[in-house]
Amino acid sequence: MRLPVGWMAEYVDLSGIDPEQLADRLSLSGTAVEDVHAGALAGDLAAATFRVGHVVSVDPHPDADRLRVCQVDVGQGVQQIVCGAPNVAAGQRVPVALPGAVMPGGQKLGVAKLRGVESNGMICSATELGVGAEADGIMVLAGEVPAGTPLAEVLPAAAETVLELELTSNRPDCMSIGGMAREAAAVLDVAYAAPRVRLPEALAPGHIAEMVGLRVEAPDLCPRYMARAFLDVEVGPSPAWLAARVESAGMRSISNVVDVTNYVMLLTGQPLHAFDLDRMAGPEIVVRRAGDGEKVTTLDGVERVLTSSMLAICDADSPGVIAGIMGAADVEVSEATTRVLLEAANFHGPNIIQTSLDLGLRSESSSRFEKGLPPRLTELGLDMASELLVALCGASLVPGTLDAREPLPEAPRITLRHARTNLLLGDRVDPGEGAAILRRLGCEVSEGADAHEVVPPWHRADLTREADLIEEIGRIRGYQRITPRLPRTSGAGRRTPAQEIRERVTRVAADQGYDQAITYSMVPEGDADRLRMDADDPRREVIRLAHPLSEEMGVMRRSMLPGLLRAAALNQHHQSMSGAIFEIGRTYAPAADGLADERRWLAALAFGEPGADHWRRPSRPVDFFTAKGLIEVLAEAAGVALVAEPNAANYFSPGRQARMISGEHTVGWAGEVHPLVLREFDVKGPTAAVVLDLEALAAAAAGPPAAYADLPTVPVSTRDLALIVSDGVPAADILATARAADTLVRDAAVFDLYAGEQVPDGKVSLAVRLVIADLERTLTDEEIDGALAAAVEQVTAAHGAELRS
Repeated sequence: MRLPVGWMAEYVDLSGIDPEQLADRLSLSGTAVEDVHAGALAGDLAAATFRVGHVVSVDPHPDADRLRVCQVDVGQGVQQIVCGAPNVAAGQRVPVALPGAVMPGGQKLGVAKLRGVESNGMICSATELGVGAEADGIMVLAGEVPAGTPLAEVLPAAAETVLELELTSNRPDCMSIGGMAREAAAVLDVAYAAPRVRLPEALAPGHIAEMVGLRVEAPDLCPRYMARAFLDVEVGPSPAWLAARVESAGMRSISNVVDVTNYVMLLTGQPLHAFDLDRMAGPEIVVRRAGDGEKVTTLDGVERVLTSSMLAICDADSPGVIAGIMGAADVEVSEATTRVLLEAANFHGPNIIQTSLDLGLRSESSSRFEKGLPPRLTELGLDMASELLVALCGASLVPGTLDAREPLPEAPRITLRHARTNLLLGDRVDPGEGAAILRRLGCEVSEGADAHEVVPPWHRADLTREADLIEEIGRIRGYQRITPRLPRTSGAGRRTPAQEIRERVTRVAADQGYDQAITYSMVPEGDADRLRMDADDPRREVIRLAHPLSEEMGVMRRSMLPGLLRAAALNQHHQSMSGAIFEIGRTYAPAADGLADERRWLAALAFGEPGADHWRRPSRPVDFFTAKGLIEVLAEAAGVALVAEPNAANYFSPGRQARMISGEHTVGWAGEVHPLVLREFDVKGPTAAVVLDLEALAAAAAGPPAAYADLPTVPVSTRDLALIVSDGVPAADILATARAADTLVRDAAVFDLYAGEQVPDGKVSLAVRLVIADLERTLTDEEIDGALAAAVEQVTAAHGAELRS
């Protein structure tokens, strides 16, 4: 929300506090100020360097077809300014930035030469001044404003300092200038002056009940509906002060009638809507649920299809407003309008937000109604708008008010115990100070020795419990005033085994040179096709979002790989062609109870040649062994040894992938990503991936803790074997057989693989290194040879291997 400080200062005393200090105080009290926007025309320097100019003449540039050389009277003589706008013309009143002016982006202007012609300043567009959207040309000022007038007097919105607020959903009372003035007064402990309202005298003939009927058929969704009628309305441009107020808060000035409704909404928080009474059928107002398939063309020109769950404000024939969100084009106020029906209503917040989500349509009105506005606000907004329509639009108020309402709920009475206040805040608060704070917030307080009786104000529907009042005291008093104390604990906290494993694998992945990434859990439904999943793959069953932000975020992910592939493509698009990334996150499968079966994974991706740009680090293109090595070292961090088995996932390349198991547990998968999948995700070059099931890893790691093994203090012998074996025999099986052949064989590992000349077709030469030792003594040559012979015998017998000569 945009909060113009100068406008708010009309209702709260801000003397002696600058906008930055105000922003700090509000943020400390719980109203987060995201940014402070100083107006481009604020300050003495801007007053001297931003002026109204009168264009005396416009001539072609001698050396540029699209530039014009303008002579501009700025009140202190005529200045020559080169301008490229197509709409500049003699006789115009224009905003001029003179040399020395500082533009909103921080650029300081000086005397310049454009294609050889001197230019003493700039004729500005609305965009350049920060008071409008994109513009095709310069801003032309209305009226006969004298040349040299400080521009801030003509464009006060550009001189206004604005706070950008991030409001919480439980504070709709702060979504207005008046509400924030009341909040600031409480925070600063200064006086607050509520906006004054004086209902004008009804001078038009007749009575509104004779002109318009009202029928509320859905009081559960509309607990209050009010309307007034106005005759002799003159629709036209708003006065400068009204347009400036509306624009300073981030809205566009449209006409005096529409600006009045927006002004009142911005000031009080109560949205309103103006109908052209002559364009309404009946005329009658019917507040009802829409019919399924009923259509309405809204003010933005879009035809929208309604359902029976949505509330509509209708005339005798059709909807005129999607309640609380946007009006229909066929009953909008235009320059031809002379009779206006003004609506102020209160709607059921959850229904408004659901309708807004279903239609994909949000507005300034819906953002307020969806948070829940108090019914009493309706009358205040209608009264203020009635006063302004009569004063600014020449309207005559028709006697009477249409008012359909449900009984208002009674304000709660809350007992606030002093001991409870001190306990929850962790500090001693004087009961009198707490009572004073609550009164500043508008509460009625009956003080007591042990407790206060408190009645919250009508505009604070979020205050319903004792804890709510204690929170108010804490934030207004200032949490920074609470003395810091360490909490009392019964013992030290510790991680669960699963948390410990996640911490270990995260650290190891980072140690291996992988950068941790975070990708969206909401993904496109087409990811299953991009991964080439089989038609009957259970991972095609997804949880669809009822109201996705976009088609690219339509379902909850079933695989971690697409997010990392998109991240790799993004890096490559930014000239980072190689890299290694990993992510720890969840996937979401549909569950029988309608919720999600969530499972936690570690997924990693290496692409290109990570490390190729480092002068000391050897590099090579990533491949299957990159992925296999990573998943093995990750599992080792959890104390789990993995065995590779053949795998046939479509998103991995055939023959270059493996399922990694430990006992009965499938712990993960590793492989090279299939080229067709890389093409779908626009990833260039070889890419290897790992998917590690952290829950299966934790299950495989369950058991006795790893025992400490001392380093050997006796000589260790190694023997190398060159084995000819079928290329279909897993190397892991050969190594397992060799390790089990004799108790003296401590370990076995592959250090080379060869296929080609001198090796028969269908065979490979596997170089295996055996580690032979007894940790208690030094072995004899005979014992070493015996262990070697046992290993050779078992491997040849079990796997048909032959010693290579």
